[in-house]
Amino acid sequence: MLSRVTPRRILINVAAIFGGEALARLATFVMAVVIARRFGSVALGEYGYALALASILLLVPDFGLHLFTVRELSASSERLQPIFWNVHRMKLILGGAVVLFTLFFGSWGVPDSGRRILFYILAARVIFQTFSQASMAVFKAYERMHFIAVQQFVNAVLVVLWAGAALALHASMPVVVMGLIAGQAVETLLGWQFIRRHFSPGIPSPWDARIARTMVVACLPIGLTAMFQAVILRIDVLVLGHFASNRTLGQFQAAAWFPVGTFLAASLLMSVVFPKLSRLSRGEASQGSAYVKSLVKNGVLVTGAVALLVWATAPTLLAWLFGKDLTPAAGILRLLAPILPLTFLNTVLFYVLVATRRQAVYLGILGAGAVAGAALSFYLTSAYGPAGCAIADGAREFLISAAYLLCLVRDESAQKVGTAFLKVFGGATLVTAAGLRLGAPLHHSEPWFAVWMILVLAGTVCLLGFPSRGEWRLLTDDSL
Repeated sequence: MLSRVTPRRILINVAAIFGGEALARLATFVMAVVIARRFGSVALGEYGYALALASILLLVPDFGLHLFTVRELSASSERLQPIFWNVHRMKLILGGAVVLFTLFFGSWGVPDSGRRILFYILAARVIFQTFSQASMAVFKAYERMHFIAVQQFVNAVLVVLWAGAALALHASMPVVVMGLIAGQAVETLLGWQFIRRHFSPGIPSPWDARIARTMVVACLPIGLTAMFQAVILRIDVLVLGHFASNRTLGQFQAAAWFPVGTFLAASLLMSVVFPKLSRLSRGEASQGSAYVKSLVKNGVLVTGAVALLVWATAPTLLAWLFGKDLTPAAGILRLLAPILPLTFLNTVLFYVLVATRRQAVYLGILGAGAVAGAALSFYLTSAYGPAGCAIADGAREFLISAAYLLCLVRDESAQKVGTAFLKVFGGATLVTAAGLRLGAPLHHSEPWFAVWMILVLAGTVCLLGFPSRGEWRLLTDDSL
């Protein structure tokens, strides 16, 4: 019976996670599209800046607590009552800190009134969102992830209906964006209702200092990792918002959705293959090496080809998604296109290091990447504006990739693939840098970024070969 039931449950859980996450991200993205098409690039800049701040704020009350909940309840399901209520107490304390920071920072750190209002709205959404994620952690621990899909489906539908009604009534942009609060509030209430009906956490248990200490120790590295990743993803928008107008920021934000989308897609993919990757990393070294090689090689080839397509069709893509008002962002998108394969590679290699339990390595790389990225963004943005900000993003991702690949070179089981990609990215970058240095000013550098992507694709094929049926079979083989 177990062999017949388990695959069906796994299939349902995978579909629920992918479908639910897609719906959750879609609601935020649809809101950006609605703002761009109805209110223009200036409004999109205000929304993008506030969203970047809110996405980092979300990590404060979520500081690894949901992963702690999943880990502990998966091993000891009878501990639901003390863990559930102690996690919520911790979130209340951290959520209070978020509220205080929002009020003070909004008053003193966000002088633009449009950005400030949207920041307050999205910060309110963060408070609901963090408690919703606490409920989702319980559903994941008990492998009842269909509840997550129901929550996020209702949230997305309500956001779309709210936005449609607000637009039909010619409401202001803050009223439209408040649909995100409404959807998130209903999602949170649904989660609590499912918990009460199906899991019975009981009455609030007394504060347990031992559990609290365990939570802090376990959550600190997870929270730091998530914080570094959020800063790396959003630092460009926050820095550019200091130097540029809302219109310019909106154009940059439209282009920046593509690297962010690549990161989210890669993260979802790795969340599915991570259990297999963990098993292989503890088994025979040759199998683990072959799996990592297939994953990295084929992923870079696919995302590199997509990036080249994005570069070629940038004006059409932006006009189709965000409207003609955002077409001037095509130049920025072409500068950001090479980041797509780098972002995919960095996400995969991060999970490889997690699977091999090299915590100090990935924390060090991400921390150094966040610091270097902030410094590069401030320097290049102040000197060259949005183009400099985009190039700083590319330089940051390239440095993180180089650090990850050097770690692979030092690992005998993945030395070949690490060395090959160091040669590919290093050679492509040297040729591109020479071309830029010899005769291409920054504002005419877009063709050289296409050359870089072509060189990466060609170098990957030359050193690692064309994709083969055996490699794809290895990636999808459930027997490993």
